[in-house]
Amino acid sequence: MLGEDHPYTLTSRNNLAGALKEAGDLDLAIPLYERAVADSVRLHGDRHPTTLRIRGNLMAAYRARP
Repeated sequence: MLGEDHPYTLTSRNNLAGALKEAGDLDLAIPLYERAVADSVRLHGDRHPTTLRIRGNLMAAYRARP
């Protein structure tokens, strides 16, 4: 409804990835984080606070892998 590039859509994707990570489903969480990072870089730039936050979440998901 809001579109792929809406900030709420990006936030929702990041939050869904976080919920999946917390549930232990890293195989689904990591690709969502990767997409969210790519979209945030495209929309906001590489050093935007949103990009940095999502990138940090992605790194935490990588570290959580067994």
